Amino acid sequence: MIIHYDKFETWDRPFGDLVVRLLGEEAVNNLASSNFEYIEDAGDFVVNQSDIETVSTEIQGWLWAHEFCVFHGTRLLPEEILSVQQNGLLPLVATDRERRLRKILARHPRWYSVENRLLEVIEDVGPNEKQGRRQGQVHFSLSRSGLVNSFDHYLTHGSEFDQHVAHRLFGDQSGLEPLHSETVPVLVHVSFSGEQLIQGAHPHFSYSDVVGMGEVPGLARTFLDAWAYKAANPSFNIETLRTDCCVMERFATPRDRILHIEKLGDMAAH
Repeated sequence: MIIHYDKFETWDRPFGDLVVRLLGEEAVNNLASSNFEYIEDAGDFVVNQSDIETVSTEIQGWLWAHEFCVFHGTRLLPEEILSVQQNGLLPLVATDRERRLRKILARHPRWYSVENRLLEVIEDVGPNEKQGRRQGQVHFSLSRSGLVNSFDHYLTHGSEFDQHVAHRLFGDQSGLEPLHSETVPVLVHVSFSGEQLIQGAHPHFSYSDVVGMGEVPGLARTFLDAWAYKAANPSFNIETLRTDCCVMERFATPRDRILHIEKLGDMAAH
């Protein structure tokens, strides 16, 4: 079964088996009868019953053994949806955005006063990395709920790169309107192996690097904290966390890893 983080039933039992192996039945029963104020406190309970290295290593092995669904949120033109279906998701190449941005931003009433600066701004935001630093990357969210209900600017206005370019060109938020009105919001459901998920969630310091720093890696804590807190609070709904666990890759996502392209009802611009 592919694991969807927000759908607890897809990973509750196998992760619970891991915690029982780590702590034993008695400690898990104590966890279930505890009253935690914060979700992190529940994860700390598990770590304190064992140790950081053991917990991190066991969760790493669990991640390696499973397949996960993650989500890429954006707004696309109709022909771009077809391109994703046929070619997968491609890393951002700033200079490739020129034609798209000209087509969309030409709808802005002040376009003709700024269009001569477009290439300069694309160069600044892209290769020169003066804003955003998205060149050569594809970004995903582990949590569908987090992407749709919390950090949803990708779904209201699309690519963060395009948003930076529009803001630089027009000097205000008005450039966001055509980015919204000319496109439709989509969630691309993508399959990740456990190894791919670990690498993508720790693009700067590796999973083992973080353990070496004396911490449980962020991806491991995302699963550990949620499982432990729900074990103590069975009525807790993980979707309400709106978890901001981001995953990044620096290469194309082939179409055979794309599980589904979900077209959303239009999301209000704000």
